Amino acid sequence: MRGLSGKPLPPEVWEIVAAVLILAWRVRSLAPSTLWTDWVSILSVFWIFIAAAGKTRAASLVTAAVMSALLLLYASQQMPLTLRVLGATP
Repeated sequence: MRGLSGKPLPPEVWEIVAAVLILAWRVRSLAPSTLWTDWVSILSVFWIFIAAAGKTRAASLVTAAVMSALLLLYASQQMPLTLRVLGATP
């Protein structure tokens, strides 16, 4: 597809469009209060940032922060369930 100037749109634009569509789907299907705990929403916002920022120094720092947050989110939600299944908690 071509932009208004007649030139093809860069791949970054298509990445941002795809991420925005996924994020819109999640916003529509989930309660707004739970979006911050939804890993698909978090990764969609991260995807938009990475597509827009490119390979900058900030991208490395944001990547580390997002991955750490996802690890903490996973551990906080999954560990209680795992411990309950293993019989470690009532």
